[in-house]
Amino acid sequence: MNNIGKIFITLIFLLAVMFMSFSLVLYATHANWKVENDKVKKELTDTNDKLRKLETSRAEMTAAYEKEIERRAKEILALEEKVKESETEREKLTEEKTKLVAEQQKNIAAVELAHTSLQASRDELEGLRKDNRDLHADWDKLFHKLVEQTDEAHDLSVKLANLRSVSEQLAKDYRDACEVLKIHGQVPKPELYSGIPPKGIEGIVTEVRPDGWLEISIGEDAGIMKGHKLDVYRQANGQSAYIGKIEVHRTEPDKAACRILPEFRKGTIQREDTVGYISLAN
Repeated sequence: MNNIGKIFITLIFLLAVMFMSFSLVLYATHANWKVENDKVKKELTDTNDKLRKLETSRAEMTAAYEKEIERRAKEILALEEKVKESETEREKLTEEKTKLVAEQQKNIAAVELAHTSLQASRDELEGLRKDNRDLHADWDKLFHKLVEQTDEAHDLSVKLANLRSVSEQLAKDYRDACEVLKIHGQVPKPELYSGIPPKGIEGIVTEVRPDGWLEISIGEDAGIMKGHKLDVYRQANGQSAYIGKIEVHRTEPDKAACRILPEFRKGTIQREDTVGYISLAN
């Protein structure tokens, strides 16, 4: 075998090793999107169930409030009827008192004969006055009770307004959550939208520029967002050597533009270096 054949065999072997490496990297970074989609659908279903329960609770409280208002209105009508009856009775007593006074005036000429009757009439009149005062006291009590029930009705109205406000806020939060899901295609967990990159991601450096900018092979599809800080390390002799840290400034579905952070540099970043999120340096 001549030297050219040996060179070709060596090239074929190196290409086979590179192909196997790319296959392993692709398999390691592959995500089961169907499982993630099922999780998102389950989260949406749970959110819809909670919203329906809140709507049902709001409807029940509204119905209870309306029944309470109706009951209070009936009580107020009954109290008004009692007040009218008391006024009628007071008018009757007033008429009786007028008659007694008239009778008293007729009997003035016969003082001696009507003294006993007059005293009885005075006693009866005093009783009527007492009854009249009692009626006024009862009317005052009824009036205060009416005021208290009016205040209670107002409090119920305020509570209903608060419940409606809470319901509107819940509906708005639900709409906002749906918009976030549509934009990011992720489950609604706050830690996914923080400045911490998703765990387990890994890519490679595809381009390095002299001005401190570089391009990596992972982007929005892997959960990378602007502001994420990623670590760069190099695989050599079965070991990982930490090279430095980069910050994401612009993302696309399958790649991202990053800036090298000089304060974390431990070496020169090169193409094919591995990019990920590890807890080696902060």
